[in-house]
Amino acid sequence: MEFKKNVQVRKEKFGTVIFETLKEKVFVTNETGAEIIERLKEKKTPDVIVNELASLYGASKEAIANDVNCFIENMIDQEVLAR
Repeated sequence: MEFKKNVQVRKEKFGTVIFETLKEKVFVTNETGAEIIERLKEKKTPDVIVNELASLYGASKEAIANDVNCFIENMIDQEVLAR
């Protein structure tokens, strides 16, 4: 998975700002969303992201997997990420 060419990503103190330049849409994430985005930029798979975040936050992999998968699907639906 990778960000589409028309997408710019900027990390901020509160999370991440994603700007989709063609439709001029702006998306803002919290710190957890920023963690997911950072790992996607590193070309990590959803499974690797889940394992890393579960370890980082001390949460169950099932709960993290649901959140990560929903986040990724939402970004695909918003045409920010390409499969």
